[in-house]
Amino acid sequence: MKATQPQVEQAVLLLKQAATLEEIKGKTGLNPTVITLIQEMHGLEKPWIIRKRQREAATLITKTEKVLVNTKRDREIIELAQSGFTLRQISTRYGVSSERIRTILKQKCALSTREIRKQKNAQVEVLRSETGQILDAWVRSHMGCTMVELSLGTNINKSECSANLPKNVKHLVLKPRDLSNSKSSAGQKWTDSQILECIRKVGAFTLPLSKEAYDRVIKSQGIDGPSAVRILQRFKTWNSACETAGVIPGRALRESYVRNWTDTDMIFWLASFMRQADTASYDAYNNWSRNELGAPGAQTIRNTVGPWSKCRELALLALRTEWAEK
Repeated sequence: MKATQPQVEQAVLLLKQAATLEEIKGKTGLNPTVITLIQEMHGLEKPWIIRKRQREAATLITKTEKVLVNTKRDREIIELAQSGFTLRQISTRYGVSSERIRTILKQKCALSTREIRKQKNAQVEVLRSETGQILDAWVRSHMGCTMVELSLGTNINKSECSANLPKNVKHLVLKPRDLSNSKSSAGQKWTDSQILECIRKVGAFTLPLSKEAYDRVIKSQGIDGPSAVRILQRFKTWNSACETAGVIPGRALRESYVRNWTDTDMIFWLASFMRQADTASYDAYNNWSRNELGAPGAQTIRNTVGPWSKCRELALLALRTEWAEK
């Protein structure tokens, strides 16, 4: 039985919540074999392990609540121990041995300092796990969001978002610099007349005009215009764009080369991969594309669009439009 994307997402969420196989089957309609495969593919912790850890945490908390304090000193000792003080620190304060402090804690059914530290660590892990699940769900429904948007959307402090964001969704969060770049270039629409005028402006600095020279001049002279890649997407060939603008084109390389994908197509494929993957690395995409009919290779995308970091940014911006423009 092949699981749909919504079924996979729901199964992953339920697995993270330590649901049993029967519960997941009842809510998703998937059989246990498929559920187990999803758990392994996403590298998720087995539900029974999560439930065991939660039980241990609950047991420790229950034990703490049963503490019976009969004297002021014993109560203070227990409070110090629960605050994280070590046996040595407490014994020094009261002028008794560490063993005596340990005995008092044991007689009062209190947790030892080691057990208290273990309890605190368990509570922190449970909190982190719950926070991580919230962040994971929000990012997957708002791919291409920034850390600030994630903080505002989940009402979780930005520093906690950074500390608890699961690794398998970090590649879906956009850096502020990437978003500002999108507003100045990727998101700008250029008319044919604006593109041709820009080519003429750049042609005033150097002729014949090649794609490389064009990109170099608009960057060095601060000319507001589309990249050479965007011009190729609009006019198909560099010679055609230059001739339409009345500018002498530079020597074209591989004139007979025919591209199978537009820039938009390539970014679409990369975005499709990032939507379902736990990483956006070059190698991971390359391996994935080999099994996807019609998908361009990572090298093809990088050669056409630019550095892989830029490719990822554009893919995130494409994913972002799915919710930011609604």
